[in-house]
Amino acid sequence: MSKKKGKAGKLAAAGRAKPAELKKQEAVEVKKAKAPKAERPSVDVETLRRPVEDAKARLDKAQAEANVLADKARAFVAEAKDAYRAALAPYREACRKAGVECEYEGGRRSANVSEKVSFLVEKADKGLRVMVKGQPKTEEVIPFSAIKESINKAAYAYTEKHLGPKEEIGNKGGSLSNRLRAVIA
Repeated sequence: MSKKKGKAGKLAAAGRAKPAELKKQEAVEVKKAKAPKAERPSVDVETLRRPVEDAKARLDKAQAEANVLADKARAFVAEAKDAYRAALAPYREACRKAGVECEYEGGRRSANVSEKVSFLVEKADKGLRVMVKGQPKTEEVIPFSAIKESINKAAYAYTEKHLGPKEEIGNKGGSLSNRLRAVIA
């Protein structure tokens, strides 16, 4: 219940209210309480649902067609790449035999990338024997104690000693540490 009293309630509480005034005041209060809320216009949901479903169906169809076209495009590009490679191989071979530089050289490492190296790693009695493939003078045994301390430190120390600083050679130490882990496991 409301703590506020209307005019009729105040008059009645004071004992000065007339029955006619009370009825009139109560009628106004009831009218205010029963005032109808703003009515919503009636909308037929089904008539609006049909265009949405039609648009969704068109969207799904368009996406399916786009996927088919994308697959066809990828296949078309793959076919063209295969034809390019097939035509390029004899041309490269002819350029190599003629001693002429081929302008279509591909698959080579960029000029700013260091030479590719591979590491030979095998277990030895006191540690792991490591060597840069094709460079016998780089053979070294890394003791198990150094490997247990830190595989990465041992790998980077080896690559810095035999190949050069990381800034020049790249992440060859990371490659070696992965090989060391593989042999230890």
